[in-house]
Amino acid sequence: MAYPTDLRLVFAAFGGRQREFDWLLTDVELNHYPPGLTYRPEGRSDSRWLSGSELSEVVERYDIQFIWGVLSGFRPGIAIDVTTLGTYPYADGNKALWEPDVSIQHPSAEVEIVCWDSTATLLLSRDDDLTQRFRRFFPEAVDLNEHNTKVAKAARGADLG
Repeated sequence: MAYPTDLRLVFAAFGGRQREFDWLLTDVELNHYPPGLTYRPEGRSDSRWLSGSELSEVVERYDIQFIWGVLSGFRPGIAIDVTTLGTYPYADGNKALWEPDVSIQHPSAEVEIVCWDSTATLLLSRDDDLTQRFRRFFPEAVDLNEHNTKVAKAARGADLG
């Protein structure tokens, strides 16, 4: 990958299935902001709701890097009002992403892509096919829950020693 948060490659791994979802984008910081993703520094008002086709077009058309951000995928028919989010998925400062039993932040989302400080892309999914596609495309990917559990056990062992 040119950079670890390259959504073009993530979408290639999905085989176009990202178009099957509507996407809530939150906590987004980009290297530059193309039309449709203009920068708004008002905190949580940075949220965007895009169809899978709209998001795919932006990612394919513009060479953008998601530095931080959470992309929560929803089955069509679920309506989210981005101005009154009860649950605001976030990456920057979210320690829960690095704890055992990590889960998708928004309870109605089927899939979550977390872009972590330009250094990692985390995939959480209730859709086994998406997970399998991602793992086949990125064979070096590690299971996040296994990783977090291993780190937590090592930390507990260090505390006892």
